[in-house]
Amino acid sequence: MDRRHGAAVAALTLAVALVASACSDAPASADAVDAAERFYAAVADGDGEAACALLLPDAAEAAAADADAPCAQAVTSGDVGDDLASRADGLGTATAHVAGRQAQVLFAADTVFLARSGGGWVVTAAGCDSRPERPYDCEVEA
Repeated sequence: MDRRHGAAVAALTLAVALVASACSDAPASADAVDAAERFYAAVADGDGEAACALLLPDAAEAAAADADAPCAQAVTSGDVGDDLASRADGLGTATAHVAGRQAQVLFAADTVFLARSGGGWVVTAAGCDSRPERPYDCEVEA
């Protein structure tokens, strides 16, 4: 009887811990989604400065280097800007997965990767398409 009671208490404790840990990630998930949505809102508005301010500095520098133009221009014009703007139009509902200081936000039209920076989230990669058995292919990435 004591052994069964102990096992039941252990199972209940584990279930409560799992639910509590899932709930504790809810604010972080919402914040990550908010950062990804703000990035795409800036892109859709043609506000490259605001979009680049939401990027990890290495990602902003890489976008600028790839386009041979300032980041603000790189994310709002040319092939990359056109692709990001197209994705911004069809984002849909987001789902976030948070693991420590990293997050992945899944939209219907995109996958966005983020990292915690200070008190918030910064976009480390956007315009990402999954590829079976290979890393994501992203328009903007660090």
